[in-house]
Amino acid sequence: MMISDLTPDLLEEILCRVPSTTLCRLRSTCRRWNSLVKDQRFTEKQFRKAPKQFQVLMLKENKFCPMSVNLKVAPPSIEVKGAVGLHYNLEQVDITQVLHCGGLLLCFTNNNRLVVWNPCLGETRWIQPKTTGYSSNFALGYQKNKSYHSYKILRCRHDFQLNNTSEIYEFGSDSWRVRDDIALDCKLTLPNQVSSQGNTFWLAEDRIFKNKRFVLSFDFTTERFKRFSLPKNPPSIMSLSVVREEQLSVLSMHCFVSNKMQVWVSDKIDNEAVALSWSKSFKVDFQAIDRRFQSFMVDEEKKVVLCCDSCPWISSMVYTFGEDFDSYTETPYVQSMQLDFPPFIFSYVPSLVHIQQD
Repeated sequence: MMISDLTPDLLEEILCRVPSTTLCRLRSTCRRWNSLVKDQRFTEKQFRKAPKQFQVLMLKENKFCPMSVNLKVAPPSIEVKGAVGLHYNLEQVDITQVLHCGGLLLCFTNNNRLVVWNPCLGETRWIQPKTTGYSSNFALGYQKNKSYHSYKILRCRHDFQLNNTSEIYEFGSDSWRVRDDIALDCKLTLPNQVSSQGNTFWLAEDRIFKNKRFVLSFDFTTERFKRFSLPKNPPSIMSLSVVREEQLSVLSMHCFVSNKMQVWVSDKIDNEAVALSWSKSFKVDFQAIDRRFQSFMVDEEKKVVLCCDSCPWISSMVYTFGEDFDSYTETPYVQSMQLDFPPFIFSYVPSLVHIQQD
C-alpha cells in the first residue's frame, strides 16, 4: 500500500506523530499534507502527540545562535553555531530580549517594538501595544481549552503606581483588552521568565518584606497571579529555569560564603496545585569563579548544568557544571558588543502554531 492510498484519518494519525521540523519540511510534498499542517485542529493534535525536539538557543548580539551540546562525554562538549537573524523588508531586526512559549518567540527589538516569531514556519506577527509611555513587564502564554490552545500576551506595569491596570493581547482577535482587576504587586528579581504548560513563572520578592522571596506565576487560563514557595533558606543569588516543560528548576549560588552551587528541582507542575515541592537534585563545588548566571539549563538525569555569564563585558564564556567531572569547564563564544543585554540561553521546542493573520 502506498501513502496516497491511506484513508484521511489514518494519514492524520501517522503524521500527527511526526516531529514538527520534519513535518514542516514534508509539507511541500503534496497539497494534502500542506493542508493538514495549516489546520489548527491537526496542529493541536500534533503538538500533544509528536515527540518534542528540544533545541538549545542563545540570544547574543541581537541574533539567535543554535548550540550543539553533547552530554554523553565528560566534560560535555559545546559548540555555538552560526547566528540566525530575524528580517523585516529584507533588513535584519535587532533583537534585545526574547520570551518563549509553545514554539513561539516574543521578541523585543532595539526600537521597542514587539514581534512574535515562529522560526519553524517562518511566520511573524508585529504587535502594537494598546498604550505607550510606561514601564512594563510582558509574558507569553496560552489558555488551555478542550481542543486547542489560545495564545495570549500579558502586559503589566512594574512601577507600583496606584490603580495599576494590566492588558492582555488575544492572538485570535488581534486585539488588546484592559484588565483593571489584575496587577503586579511585587518586584521581579530578574527580567527573564520561564514558561511551562502555557503559564509563566518568575523569581520575585515582596514589595514590602524584601527578604520574602517566592516564585510568581501567571495562569493564562484563569488570568490570575499565584505565588509558590522556593526551597528553604534560598541564598541571594538565584536563577530560574524549566526542566523539559514539566518542572521548575532553581540554581542557587553561595559565592560569598562557600564555593557551592546547588540545583533544586520541583515536582511536576500541576495547574491546580497550590504549592510546589522541591528536592535538591545535586550540588557542585567549584573554585576561583565569581559569576552570576541569569540563564541556565539543567539535565537532571545526567546532573549537568549549562550556564551563560550575565556579564559579557567581563567574560564571554558558556559554563558547564556537573557532578561527574571536576569543577567546571568553559567554552568561549564571540564577545558581545551589546553590553546592555547579556547573552541568554534557553530550550526551544519547534511547533506548528500559526500566528499569521488571515
